[in-house]
Amino acid sequence: MANSMPQNPQTTLLIVDDDLAVRESMAAWLEVSGYTVFQATDGISAIEHCRLNPPELMLCDLQMPNMNGLQVLAIMAKEFPNLPVIMLSGQGEMSDVIQSLKLGAWDYVTKPIIDIEILERAMQRCLERAKLIQENCAYQRNLEAANVKLQQALEHMSADEQAGRELQFQMLPKNGAQFDQLQFFYRLLSSSTLSGDFVDYFRIDGNHIGFYLADVAGHGIPSALVTVILKNTMGRFLNDCWQQGDHLLLDPQQTLSRLNNLFLEGGLHKHVAMFYGVIALTENKLTYSSAGHFPHAILFEQGSARYEGYKSPPAGLFSQANYPSHECALHERFALLLISDGIFEIMSQPSLLEKEAALLAMIDSEGLNLDDLIQTLGISIESSDLPDDITFLLLQR
Repeated sequence: MANSMPQNPQTTLLIVDDDLAVRESMAAWLEVSGYTVFQATDGISAIEHCRLNPPELMLCDLQMPNMNGLQVLAIMAKEFPNLPVIMLSGQGEMSDVIQSLKLGAWDYVTKPIIDIEILERAMQRCLERAKLIQENCAYQRNLEAANVKLQQALEHMSADEQAGRELQFQMLPKNGAQFDQLQFFYRLLSSSTLSGDFVDYFRIDGNHIGFYLADVAGHGIPSALVTVILKNTMGRFLNDCWQQGDHLLLDPQQTLSRLNNLFLEGGLHKHVAMFYGVIALTENKLTYSSAGHFPHAILFEQGSARYEGYKSPPAGLFSQANYPSHECALHERFALLLISDGIFEIMSQPSLLEKEAALLAMIDSEGLNLDDLIQTLGISIESSDLPDDITFLLLQR
């Protein structure tokens, strides 16, 4: 039977077992699978190895002389809390399983390991979870650092609004970021130094990518502050998902309803037009909700473009607002374009219906390029006299 390869062929692995035959047979198999394997004969040498050169995953036997697996696990959980440890035992006692999990084991596999794929699947689950935790920590660090800088700049905005603009833009995600085969691009053209428009996208779990475009009513410092609050709030939702298993972000309807309530309770006196969507990668499915986002999202696939969306009130305006989730299947190749309503301020067509039709007609290629679209619309990216903020968010596969 063919071995399954690890997601990262350079993944480092430490096997801790006092039984030489068991240890070397597992090491040989996992090295063929593409792992870089280190071995330790007992718990003391395993801990010393981790302190000098921490691996990305540890397989630890439960029954060992001098220091058993539970003692090793207690030290690892204290010194290396984010290092996945899978316990191995030939006993199979439920009390051992419970005690191991209480002490911080990420998984538990019984010996003898007849089907190595069972072990490899457990290893992959642990590695994926560890990756999400690392991404979450990095996301939180970047968010906190950017927010501190932005808050400081906003406090001194009257003296230096340009610095605030630069820091606000630092809160935006990486342009061109890619999640598997799904890629995101954006352009934010502001009509004043600080913008009320904002975009973000992020991995919720191994299969789901969340994204949104928000348009806060008004301009300047008050609207920019709301984008800070929105970024913080969505970051907190994401942290709750990764750390506590809260699946709020997988449900666009509940996410926008929660934001609506928080904006009302916070007395912001600002409403936000927002489109929030979730892409399920393996199912090729889009689930979205809209809080007054207009124009509707434009979906291009199989040679034609169409609007996806519905009428609804902005968030932060009505306590009983409803933002139903809609689902649509996606073609293997597609492009989805979101634009804030400032676009209609610069279009020359006499009626709204004609502007919508003209906008749809421009989306005539799967190779949609935002800069080409902006040029077609006659907008100068360097322009400082736009009547309203205009933001574009493009995702395509």
